[in-house]
Amino acid sequence: MKFAVATDDGKNLRFGHFGDAEKYAIFEYENGEFTFLEMRDNPYTDEKLGIDRHDDERKAGLIKNLLSDVDVLVGHSMGRQNRERLKKQGKKMIPLLKKNISIEEALRLALDRLNDA
Repeated sequence: MKFAVATDDGKNLRFGHFGDAEKYAIFEYENGEFTFLEMRDNPYTDEKLGIDRHDDERKAGLIKNLLSDVDVLVGHSMGRQNRERLKKQGKKMIPLLKKNISIEEALRLALDRLNDA
């Protein structure tokens, strides 16, 4: 199972909208362990696209394609419509409403939420 964690600095979970993260840290979860695969730049932030509202369907489609191989998206927040779109595609969004947490802690919390579901 692949996870994408929204981050701006490559170390911590981004506090803010998932789609506006500068990067996504991609991890594989197998046999009880996370393995870092890559850091993907996000060329589709609101600022880079010149978008002034959230839940933009065009932006959501671009990010969906960027993360098409990912099963679980981990971030602070995501618009309701985009969460519903992801659910229909069989993907999961795990919102973590915490500040100042590392990517590793975010992965552990997300896994706990998945196991509780």
